[in-house]
Amino acid sequence: MKKFTLPAIALLVATAFTSCSTDTEGIDDNSAPINGAKVTLFTSSNTSGKINMFDFTDRNNITNKSFKSASTDGNGIHYDPLNDCLFEASRSESNVLVFENLGNNESGAALAPSLRSDVQVENPRDIAIAGDKIIVSSDAAGPNDSNKFYIYESTPNAVRLVNIYETGNQSWGIFIVGNTLYAAVDNSDRIAVYNNFFDNQNGEVTADDFIFIEGAQSLRGITYDSVGDQLFLADVGNPLNDSDGAIHTIKNFSVIYSGMNNFATIASSDIETITGSSTLLGNPVDLEYDNISKTLYTAERSTNGGMALAFDMNTTGNSKPMMKQSVAGISSIYLNVE
Repeated sequence: MKKFTLPAIALLVATAFTSCSTDTEGIDDNSAPINGAKVTLFTSSNTSGKINMFDFTDRNNITNKSFKSASTDGNGIHYDPLNDCLFEASRSESNVLVFENLGNNESGAALAPSLRSDVQVENPRDIAIAGDKIIVSSDAAGPNDSNKFYIYESTPNAVRLVNIYETGNQSWGIFIVGNTLYAAVDNSDRIAVYNNFFDNQNGEVTADDFIFIEGAQSLRGITYDSVGDQLFLADVGNPLNDSDGAIHTIKNFSVIYSGMNNFATIASSDIETITGSSTLLGNPVDLEYDNISKTLYTAERSTNGGMALAFDMNTTGNSKPMMKQSVAGISSIYLNVE
Protein backbone atom coordinates (compact mmCIF):
# COMPACT_ATOMS: atom_id res chain seq x y z
CA MET A 1 0.00 0.00 0.00
CA LYS A 2 1.04 3.60 -0.52
CA LYS A 3 0.76 6.78 1.48
CA PHE A 4 -1.25 9.40 -0.38
CA THR A 5 -1.58 12.98 0.81
CA LEU A 6 -3.11 15.95 -0.97
CA PRO A 7 -2.39 19.12 1.02
CA ALA A 8 -4.84 21.82 0.04
CA ILE A 9 -2.09 24.44 0.00
CA ALA A 10 -0.41 22.60 -2.88
CA LEU A 11 -3.42 23.20 -5.07
CA LEU A 12 -3.63 26.97 -4.59
CA VAL A 13 -3.00 29.04 -7.69
CA ALA A 14 0.53 30.39 -7.59
CA THR A 15 1.09 34.12 -7.23
CA ALA A 16 4.64 34.34 -8.52
CA PHE A 17 3.76 34.95 -12.16
CA THR A 18 4.30 37.99 -14.32
CA SER A 19 2.38 41.13 -13.50
CA CYS A 20 2.14 40.26 -16.46
CA SER A 21 -19.77 39.34 -27.94
CA THR A 22 -22.59 38.16 -25.87
CA ASP A 23 -23.39 34.55 -26.74
CA THR A 24 -26.10 32.61 -24.95
CA GLU A 25 -27.59 29.34 -26.12
CA GLY A 26 -29.07 26.11 -24.89
CA ILE A 27 -29.54 26.89 -21.21
CA ASP A 28 -31.12 23.87 -19.52
CA ASP A 29 -30.52 25.05 -15.95
CA ASN A 30 -32.70 27.49 -14.00
CA SER A 31 -30.84 27.43 -10.71
CA ALA A 32 -29.99 30.70 -9.00
CA PRO A 33 -26.42 31.97 -9.20
CA ILE A 34 -24.15 31.42 -6.22
CA ASN A 35 -24.08 34.65 -4.24
CA GLY A 36 -20.68 36.31 -4.18
CA ALA A 37 -18.91 33.92 -6.57
CA LYS A 38 -17.83 35.15 -9.98
CA VAL A 39 -17.44 32.18 -12.32
CA THR A 40 -15.34 32.57 -15.47
CA LEU A 41 -14.52 29.79 -17.92
CA PHE A 42 -11.60 30.41 -20.27
CA THR A 43 -11.42 28.41 -23.48
CA SER A 44 -8.79 27.99 -26.18
CA SER A 45 -9.18 26.57 -29.67
CA ASN A 46 -7.06 24.55 -32.08
CA THR A 47 -8.92 25.86 -35.14
CA SER A 48 -10.28 29.39 -34.62
CA GLY A 49 -7.36 31.08 -32.86
CA LYS A 50 -9.78 32.50 -30.28
CA ILE A 51 -9.66 32.75 -26.51
CA ASN A 52 -13.06 33.09 -24.83
CA MET A 53 -13.98 34.36 -21.37
CA PHE A 54 -17.44 33.04 -20.52
CA ASP A 55 -19.04 34.59 -17.45
CA PHE A 56 -21.21 31.85 -15.92
CA THR A 57 -21.99 33.72 -12.71
CA ASP A 58 -25.65 33.90 -13.75
CA ARG A 59 -26.39 30.86 -15.89
CA ASN A 60 -29.52 32.52 -17.22
CA ASN A 61 -27.48 35.45 -18.53
CA ILE A 62 -24.20 34.02 -19.83
CA THR A 63 -21.88 36.56 -21.45
CA ASN A 64 -18.69 36.13 -23.41
CA LYS A 65 -15.61 38.23 -24.21
CA SER A 66 -13.77 36.74 -27.17
CA PHE A 67 -10.19 37.60 -28.12
CA LYS A 68 -7.99 36.78 -31.06
CA SER A 69 -4.92 34.93 -29.83
CA ALA A 70 -1.51 35.09 -31.44
CA SER A 71 -1.87 31.30 -31.58
CA THR A 72 -4.03 29.60 -34.20
CA ASP A 73 -3.71 26.23 -32.44
CA GLY A 74 -3.82 26.44 -28.66
CA ASN A 75 -3.62 23.48 -26.27
CA GLY A 76 -3.38 24.15 -22.55
CA ILE A 77 -4.51 27.36 -20.88
CA HIS A 78 -4.11 28.85 -17.40
CA TYR A 79 -5.27 32.14 -15.85
CA ASP A 80 -3.68 34.01 -12.94
CA PRO A 81 -6.42 36.28 -11.50
CA LEU A 82 -4.12 38.17 -9.12
CA ASN A 83 -2.08 39.55 -12.00
CA ASP A 84 -4.79 39.32 -14.70
CA CYS A 85 -2.42 37.20 -16.75
CA LEU A 86 -3.17 34.30 -19.10
CA PHE A 87 -0.79 31.53 -20.21
CA GLU A 88 -1.43 29.54 -23.39
CA ALA A 89 0.55 26.60 -24.78
CA SER A 90 0.56 27.03 -28.54
CA ARG A 91 1.11 24.27 -31.06
CA SER A 92 1.14 26.71 -33.98
CA GLU A 93 3.73 28.95 -32.27
CA SER A 94 5.56 26.05 -30.55
CA ASN A 95 5.69 28.24 -27.49
CA VAL A 96 4.21 29.21 -24.14
CA LEU A 97 2.57 32.60 -24.66
CA VAL A 98 1.86 35.09 -21.86
CA PHE A 99 -0.94 37.68 -22.22
CA GLU A 100 -1.01 40.43 -19.59
CA ASN A 101 -3.82 42.77 -18.49
CA LEU A 102 -6.46 40.59 -20.09
CA GLY A 103 -9.36 42.42 -18.48
CA ASN A 104 -8.34 45.72 -20.05
CA ASN A 105 -9.07 44.40 -23.54
CA GLU A 106 -12.39 44.79 -25.30
CA SER A 107 -14.14 41.79 -26.81
CA GLY A 108 -12.80 41.16 -30.30
CA ALA A 109 -9.35 42.55 -29.52
CA ALA A 110 -6.24 40.89 -30.95
CA LEU A 111 -3.96 39.85 -28.09
CA ALA A 112 -0.22 40.30 -28.43
CA PRO A 113 1.87 38.18 -26.06
CA SER A 114 4.04 40.18 -23.68
CA LEU A 115 6.31 37.16 -23.13
CA ARG A 116 7.20 33.93 -24.90
CA SER A 117 9.10 30.98 -23.49
CA ASP A 118 12.80 31.19 -24.27
CA VAL A 119 12.88 27.65 -25.67
CA GLN A 120 10.17 26.32 -27.95
CA VAL A 121 7.93 23.43 -26.94
CA GLU A 122 6.91 20.95 -29.62
CA ASN A 123 3.30 19.75 -29.86
CA PRO A 124 2.07 20.88 -26.40
CA ARG A 125 -1.07 19.35 -24.91
CA ASP A 126 -1.64 20.76 -21.41
CA ILE A 127 -0.29 23.09 -18.72
CA ALA A 128 0.07 22.58 -14.97
CA ILE A 129 1.26 25.20 -12.48
CA ALA A 130 3.32 24.71 -9.30
CA GLY A 131 4.73 27.79 -7.61
CA ASP A 132 6.80 29.62 -10.21
CA LYS A 133 7.04 26.50 -12.41
CA ILE A 134 5.06 25.87 -15.59
CA ILE A 135 4.87 22.23 -16.69
CA VAL A 136 3.85 21.49 -20.28
CA SER A 137 3.00 18.00 -21.52
CA SER A 138 4.18 17.41 -25.08
CA ASP A 139 3.22 14.74 -27.60
CA ALA A 140 5.85 13.27 -29.90
CA ALA A 141 5.86 15.44 -33.04
CA GLY A 142 6.93 12.58 -35.31
CA PRO A 143 8.22 8.99 -35.45
CA ASN A 144 11.74 10.04 -34.46
CA ASP A 145 10.58 12.29 -31.61
CA SER A 146 9.74 11.44 -27.99
CA ASN A 147 6.99 12.41 -25.58
CA LYS A 148 8.20 15.05 -23.16
CA PHE A 149 7.52 17.28 -20.19
CA TYR A 150 8.90 20.83 -20.45
CA ILE A 151 9.48 22.65 -17.17
CA TYR A 152 9.73 26.44 -17.29
CA GLU A 153 10.33 29.02 -14.59
CA SER A 154 8.09 32.08 -14.70
CA THR A 155 9.50 35.47 -13.62
CA PRO A 156 8.24 39.04 -14.22
CA ASN A 157 10.49 39.29 -17.27
CA ALA A 158 10.83 35.80 -18.72
CA VAL A 159 9.53 32.27 -19.12
CA ARG A 160 12.79 30.33 -18.87
CA LEU A 161 13.32 26.64 -19.62
CA VAL A 162 14.60 24.69 -16.62
CA ASN A 163 14.35 21.04 -17.67
CA ILE A 164 13.11 18.71 -20.38
CA TYR A 165 12.04 15.22 -19.31
CA GLU A 166 11.54 12.52 -21.92
CA THR A 167 8.96 9.83 -21.26
CA GLY A 168 7.69 6.79 -23.09
CA ASN A 169 4.10 7.70 -22.24
CA GLN A 170 1.88 9.72 -24.55
CA SER A 171 0.80 12.21 -21.91
CA TRP A 172 -2.13 14.57 -22.44
CA GLY A 173 -3.87 16.16 -19.45
CA ILE A 174 -1.78 16.71 -16.32
CA PHE A 175 -2.11 17.98 -12.76
CA ILE A 176 0.47 18.30 -10.00
CA VAL A 177 0.17 18.00 -6.23
CA GLY A 178 3.24 19.08 -4.32
CA ASN A 179 6.06 17.23 -6.07
CA THR A 180 3.91 14.50 -7.67
CA LEU A 181 2.67 14.76 -11.26
CA TYR A 182 -0.36 12.83 -12.56
CA ALA A 183 -0.74 12.44 -16.33
CA ALA A 184 -3.59 10.99 -18.37
CA VAL A 185 -2.02 8.66 -20.94
CA ASP A 186 -3.68 9.06 -24.34
CA ASN A 187 -4.88 5.99 -26.21
CA SER A 188 -4.98 4.08 -22.94
CA ASP A 189 -6.98 3.41 -19.79
CA ARG A 190 -4.26 4.53 -17.39
CA ILE A 191 -2.85 7.44 -15.41
CA ALA A 192 0.91 7.76 -15.01
CA VAL A 193 2.22 8.90 -11.60
CA TYR A 194 5.61 10.59 -11.27
CA ASN A 195 6.83 11.02 -7.69
CA ASN A 196 9.50 13.60 -6.80
CA PHE A 197 8.87 15.11 -10.21
CA PHE A 198 11.02 18.23 -9.87
CA ASP A 199 13.97 16.27 -8.49
CA ASN A 200 14.70 14.77 -11.90
CA GLN A 201 17.49 15.93 -14.17
CA ASN A 202 17.26 16.43 -17.92
CA GLY A 203 16.71 13.17 -19.76
CA GLU A 204 14.41 10.19 -19.50
CA VAL A 205 11.98 9.83 -16.60
CA THR A 206 10.02 6.72 -15.73
CA ALA A 207 6.58 6.66 -14.15
CA ASP A 208 6.64 5.36 -10.58
CA ASP A 209 3.14 3.96 -10.89
CA PHE A 210 0.25 3.45 -13.28
CA ILE A 211 -3.39 3.61 -12.19
CA PHE A 212 -5.65 1.64 -14.53
CA ILE A 213 -9.27 2.77 -14.89
CA GLU A 214 -11.70 -0.06 -15.59
CA GLY A 215 -13.97 0.75 -18.54
CA ALA A 216 -11.86 3.65 -19.86
CA GLN A 217 -10.55 3.59 -23.45
CA SER A 218 -8.53 6.71 -24.28
CA LEU A 219 -7.98 9.20 -21.46
CA ARG A 220 -7.15 12.84 -22.19
CA GLY A 221 -8.51 15.31 -19.65
CA ILE A 222 -7.82 15.03 -15.93
CA THR A 223 -8.61 17.26 -12.96
CA TYR A 224 -8.83 16.82 -9.20
CA ASP A 225 -11.05 18.37 -6.52
CA SER A 226 -9.06 18.45 -3.28
CA VAL A 227 -12.03 19.60 -1.17
CA GLY A 228 -14.26 16.69 -2.14
CA ASP A 229 -11.40 14.26 -2.88
CA GLN A 230 -12.73 13.55 -6.38
CA LEU A 231 -10.81 12.70 -9.54
CA PHE A 232 -12.39 13.49 -12.91
CA LEU A 233 -11.27 11.96 -16.22
CA ALA A 234 -12.23 12.79 -19.81
CA ASP A 235 -12.33 9.72 -22.06
CA VAL A 236 -12.61 10.17 -25.84
CA GLY A 237 -13.29 6.45 -26.37
CA ASN A 238 -12.53 5.69 -29.99
CA PRO A 239 -11.17 9.01 -31.38
CA LEU A 240 -12.76 8.15 -34.75
CA ASN A 241 -16.19 7.78 -33.13
CA ASP A 242 -17.85 11.13 -32.39
CA SER A 243 -20.50 9.73 -30.06
CA ASP A 244 -18.78 7.44 -27.52
CA GLY A 245 -17.11 9.94 -25.19
CA ALA A 246 -17.36 9.68 -21.41
CA ILE A 247 -16.50 11.43 -18.16
CA HIS A 248 -15.43 9.22 -15.25
CA THR A 249 -15.66 10.39 -11.63
CA ILE A 250 -13.81 8.63 -8.82
CA LYS A 251 -15.01 9.77 -5.41
CA ASN A 252 -12.79 9.29 -2.35
CA PHE A 253 -9.87 9.00 -4.74
CA SER A 254 -7.08 9.40 -2.19
CA VAL A 255 -8.65 6.76 0.06
CA ILE A 256 -9.00 4.31 -2.81
CA TYR A 257 -5.53 4.98 -4.18
CA SER A 258 -3.87 4.70 -0.77
CA GLY A 259 -5.17 1.17 -0.44
CA MET A 260 -3.96 0.01 -3.84
CA ASN A 261 -0.78 -1.75 -4.82
CA ASN A 262 1.29 -0.32 -7.65
CA PHE A 263 0.02 -0.88 -11.19
CA ALA A 264 -3.45 -1.75 -9.92
CA THR A 265 -6.91 -1.07 -11.34
CA ILE A 266 -9.70 1.09 -9.95
CA ALA A 267 -12.80 -1.05 -10.40
CA SER A 268 -15.90 0.14 -12.21
CA SER A 269 -17.83 -0.17 -8.92
CA ASP A 270 -15.81 2.84 -7.68
CA ILE A 271 -16.39 4.88 -10.84
CA GLU A 272 -19.39 7.00 -11.85
CA THR A 273 -19.62 7.62 -15.59
CA ILE A 274 -21.47 10.14 -17.74
CA THR A 275 -21.93 8.80 -21.28
CA GLY A 276 -24.56 8.35 -23.98
CA SER A 277 -26.24 10.22 -26.81
CA SER A 278 -28.02 12.74 -24.55
CA THR A 279 -24.74 13.88 -22.97
CA LEU A 280 -23.35 15.25 -26.27
CA LEU A 281 -20.02 13.69 -25.30
CA GLY A 282 -18.06 12.54 -28.34
CA ASN A 283 -14.43 13.49 -27.73
CA PRO A 284 -14.12 15.33 -24.38
CA VAL A 285 -10.52 16.53 -24.04
CA ASP A 286 -10.36 18.70 -20.91
CA LEU A 287 -12.15 19.14 -17.57
CA GLU A 288 -12.61 21.72 -14.81
CA TYR A 289 -14.67 21.44 -11.61
CA ASP A 290 -16.42 24.13 -9.57
CA ASN A 291 -16.66 22.85 -6.01
CA ILE A 292 -18.91 25.74 -4.93
CA SER A 293 -21.75 25.12 -7.38
CA LYS A 294 -20.87 21.40 -7.81
CA THR A 295 -20.59 21.86 -11.58
CA LEU A 296 -18.31 19.89 -13.87
CA TYR A 297 -17.20 21.60 -17.09
CA THR A 298 -15.72 19.86 -20.12
CA ALA A 299 -14.25 20.82 -23.49
CA GLU A 300 -16.11 18.64 -26.01
CA ARG A 301 -14.05 18.74 -29.19
CA SER A 302 -16.13 16.85 -31.78
CA THR A 303 -19.84 17.50 -31.20
CA ASN A 304 -21.06 20.36 -33.42
CA GLY A 305 -17.45 21.32 -34.11
CA GLY A 306 -16.72 22.02 -30.44
CA MET A 307 -18.74 22.81 -27.32
CA ALA A 308 -18.25 23.82 -23.71
CA LEU A 309 -20.57 21.62 -21.65
CA ALA A 310 -21.48 21.66 -17.97
CA PHE A 311 -22.93 18.85 -15.87
CA ASP A 312 -24.37 18.70 -12.40
CA MET A 313 -22.01 16.85 -10.06
CA ASN A 314 -24.71 14.30 -9.27
CA THR A 315 -25.27 13.49 -12.95
CA THR A 316 -24.50 9.97 -14.13
CA GLY A 317 -25.38 7.85 -17.13
CA ASN A 318 -27.03 9.27 -20.24
CA SER A 319 -27.97 12.70 -18.87
CA LYS A 320 -28.26 16.02 -20.68
CA PRO A 321 -25.74 18.75 -19.87
CA MET A 322 -27.14 21.57 -17.75
CA MET A 323 -25.40 24.11 -19.98
CA LYS A 324 -23.90 24.10 -23.48
CA GLN A 325 -22.05 26.73 -25.49
CA SER A 326 -20.71 26.39 -29.02
CA VAL A 327 -16.94 26.96 -29.13
CA ALA A 328 -15.37 26.10 -32.49
CA GLY A 329 -12.33 23.86 -32.11
CA ILE A 330 -12.36 23.97 -28.30
CA SER A 331 -9.19 22.29 -27.07
CA SER A 332 -8.71 23.28 -23.43
CA ILE A 333 -10.45 25.11 -20.59
CA TYR A 334 -9.57 26.84 -17.35
CA LEU A 335 -12.08 27.71 -14.62
CA ASN A 336 -11.63 30.71 -12.31
CA VAL A 337 -14.03 31.11 -9.37
CA GLU A 338 -13.57 34.10 -7.06
